[in-house]
Amino acid sequence: MAVTGVSGRTGQRVLRRLDSDGDVRRVVGIDIKEPQFRPRKLEFHHLDVGAAELKPVFEGVDTVVHLASLLEPLPDEAVMARVNVEGTRRVLDAAAAMGVAKVVHVSSAFVYGAWPDNPVPLTEDQPLRPNQAFSFAVHKAETERLLAEWHDEHPGVTAIVLRPPLVLGGGTPASVRALVRGRLPVRVRDATPECQFLHVDDLAAAIAFAVASDIDGVFNVAPNGWLTHDAAADLAGWVPRVSVSPDVAERMTRRLWQAGVGDVPPGMIPLVVHPVVVASDRLRAAGWEAAHSNEEALLACVEEEGGAGGRRGLAVATLVGGGLAAGAAAAAWVLLRRRSR
Repeated sequence: MAVTGVSGRTGQRVLRRLDSDGDVRRVVGIDIKEPQFRPRKLEFHHLDVGAAELKPVFEGVDTVVHLASLLEPLPDEAVMARVNVEGTRRVLDAAAAMGVAKVVHVSSAFVYGAWPDNPVPLTEDQPLRPNQAFSFAVHKAETERLLAEWHDEHPGVTAIVLRPPLVLGGGTPASVRALVRGRLPVRVRDATPECQFLHVDDLAAAIAFAVASDIDGVFNVAPNGWLTHDAAADLAGWVPRVSVSPDVAERMTRRLWQAGVGDVPPGMIPLVVHPVVVASDRLRAAGWEAAHSNEEALLACVEEEGGAGGRRGLAVATLVGGGLAAGAAAAAWVLLRRRSR
């Protein structure tokens, strides 16, 4: 079998599970960086899925786990699209040419979009309507379309789509960590959406389950239930900030992001305004179950920035440091407004 993005935080955890699986004798790993964990059964290829010839690499492969993608926005969005969308197209073309029988594609719950009329929870039958400013979600929706076409054009193949919410722990990406920790320069007025978080180890377990089982189709991947806004705020130590409208928050975040002083890209603002909470009944009925709760996944992210003071000490440090961060953000906003005049 083959795993793209094998050196990433999810890929490494999937690789460890495959290494301990006696039924898996060979793993073809593809990534643009060297993996830290390199078991004997790993055959590593230093390749960019958006540009490399993949057919020779898929020789003798029956299953492909496609993890390679970019979450963090880049100054050149064409590069992000090349990896996320064109990379997926190339993986599927190579898989078809080499007779791959199963593709497991990790998408995102954010293909549903963050909208005020979202039901809580969302099921797999809901339409895909990603927020257009959130490139990652737009790209994931497009890759799902490509996979559906691949599935229709090749009778007998298996195409599995996994849609997780925010995946935390094990090296959470900087922008996601900032979003979860409430490091926005302001608070969005009246925004108290329900929150849902998946531990990275549970995502890896879901991928391994998809590889080993005979499931097919689209599956949400999440723990049972969700957190209220207040419960998540308490656990994450969110700092009270000045409240503004969503439009003002988006403009302010965009200015700060473009100036290189913001933690959260503007495309993520809808995620703190409207709920994106999914039901994973379909995958649980097939036999998978999350080992970590929403609270445990959130605390895994919090502890990545924690110190010796523990959770209480972290909350105090966040409150103290948050005032300084808010002041710095406000000062930066004033400077940016002056420059724009």
